[in-house]
Amino acid sequence: MPADAQPDSSRRSAFLAAVVAIAATYGYFLVFAEFALLELARPLFGDEFALRPLLTVLGASGVAGGFLAARQFQLARFCRGLAAGFAGCAMSAIAALAVGRPGMWVVVAGVGLSLGWTTVTLSSGLRAVVGVRRLGLCCGLGTGLAYALANLPAVFATTPAFQTSAAIGFALVGLVATGWMRSGVVDATAGDRRGGWRWGAIFLALVWLDSAGFYILQHTPNLRAQTWSGAWILYGNAGTHLVGAILAGIALDAGLIGATAAVAVVALAAADFIIGGSGETIAGARVLYTVGVSAYSVALVYYPACRARPWLAAGIFAVSGWIGSALGIGMAQDLHAIPPWFVGLAVLVVFSALVAHRRTAATAAALGCVVVLGLTSPPARADDEMIGRGREIYIAEGCITCHSQYLRPGVPQEILWWGPVRPLAESLAETPPLLGLRRQGPDLMNVGNRRSPEWQRLHLMAPRALAPGSRMPSYAHLFRPGDARGESLVAYLASLGAETLAVRMDAATAWMPSAEALMQPYPESRAQKTFSQLCAACHGPEAHGDGPLAASLSIKPPDFSRDPWRRISADEPNRLFALARIIKFGVPGTPMAGHEYLDDATVIALARLLEGRHR
Repeated sequence: MPADAQPDSSRRSAFLAAVVAIAATYGYFLVFAEFALLELARPLFGDEFALRPLLTVLGASGVAGGFLAARQFQLARFCRGLAAGFAGCAMSAIAALAVGRPGMWVVVAGVGLSLGWTTVTLSSGLRAVVGVRRLGLCCGLGTGLAYALANLPAVFATTPAFQTSAAIGFALVGLVATGWMRSGVVDATAGDRRGGWRWGAIFLALVWLDSAGFYILQHTPNLRAQTWSGAWILYGNAGTHLVGAILAGIALDAGLIGATAAVAVVALAAADFIIGGSGETIAGARVLYTVGVSAYSVALVYYPACRARPWLAAGIFAVSGWIGSALGIGMAQDLHAIPPWFVGLAVLVVFSALVAHRRTAATAAALGCVVVLGLTSPPARADDEMIGRGREIYIAEGCITCHSQYLRPGVPQEILWWGPVRPLAESLAETPPLLGLRRQGPDLMNVGNRRSPEWQRLHLMAPRALAPGSRMPSYAHLFRPGDARGESLVAYLASLGAETLAVRMDAATAWMPSAEALMQPYPESRAQKTFSQLCAACHGPEAHGDGPLAASLSIKPPDFSRDPWRRISADEPNRLFALARIIKFGVPGTPMAGHEYLDDATVIALARLLEGRHR
């Protein structure tokens, strides 16, 4: 008896169980595999580039888990296999809370294997549980619920440990749902074999486009502030995801899978073009991006489930899910932008595959031409026009009065604080030269390598919130809605000395506190006073990460009473020195700015104070 012909009560129970299982699987992926797992690993492995080997293990094990599930799949043991996958997901997440660096490799492999197994197993048996008539709505409800829950402020804007706990809850709920589905497994028919390569290409393009856009949104403070910051924005994202996913599910049940993919790629492409624009308000891009992601995500769950072929599901998820995500994130990390030619290429791939059918040769020729054009197009570059406008604003606002852009060769203190030095001829060649009139504030020749755009934005709007006692006036008027001058000024400051980051980091790594500073008595009360003046605005008075500015930062300061060190490994032999370097030179690319002008004794005293607060 097909699933569609079951008694009403049995059909409803199986349908709801399938919705819960989809939501649990996708929610675990969104909350844990994409977020919390990497945040738990970051203190152990360092920056994004140091995490790449770990991401490779995650992707490779996910692919392996999917193909292993396809090889072992039997409809008669569907619920048992799905339960095993959810149990593996839960145990991997629990282990992630307790392991160190060596154990994290095992945990990541376990997450990939369990998640790959679960997605392919669920997809392969879903049609047998739900039937075909309402399969799209089932996928839409489950996917929409997962995205909605993942975007709730209580889940999205919380600690990695809490997100991991939420992911464990998702896995356990999914485990319970497998029991509800046992009576519904009756329809063993499989769908059409044709079209797998076309839909693999479609989903690869969509996931690649989505992953690159998501990475840039999350790692560009101004964009993140407008897309994933604040309770109302997150609630709006959750609602849009849910409604968009349900509508996509209804469209799929009406046989409009091609139209759903077309809507998704157009929405994502439009969002990416807006994101790559002037950096002004991008509310429209947020809605387009959310709708596009919801539409293709539901189709990605629906297509292999409708075909009910384990090997097809494993191939689709391997190519589009795991490999597509890795390619998108890697491109965004390397280029810091989504090249317009790539957006066009993704759109063409999707539409060509949708109309290809048996015209494979013509489609391949068209794609080959676009690839050639794409490879010969120049890669995306920083917005030189925006930087030029920012330089004009720098001059017009009189920044040259208090800030120099010239370091004196042979003056070690200046090189340590603001270096490296560049030839005077290069400065004089600029039109006009901006050497400065007086140096009442720090030199800005290389400010782009020691202060992030996010920090610059906050400092320009409220100087004394970050630098108590500063005489610098507020430039909040440059950031009023519709006024692009503030972002242009930030872009210009970010460009100053950005190419010298490697030299700066070498100097910071080579720095060591003096022996006198290590031996010099420094009262804890004095260190606490310095911490209150310079650090409490972000870190809070007791270093709990609850300062008045913490909520506005893209990376929330840690709670030193419970969170692990983010930038210092547990087995660091000279942890005090490593912490002192962070205090003195900051962490490039993050809101954590350095305090270069502090003497060694003060830096060491602050490091010892924080070591005492850390548990």
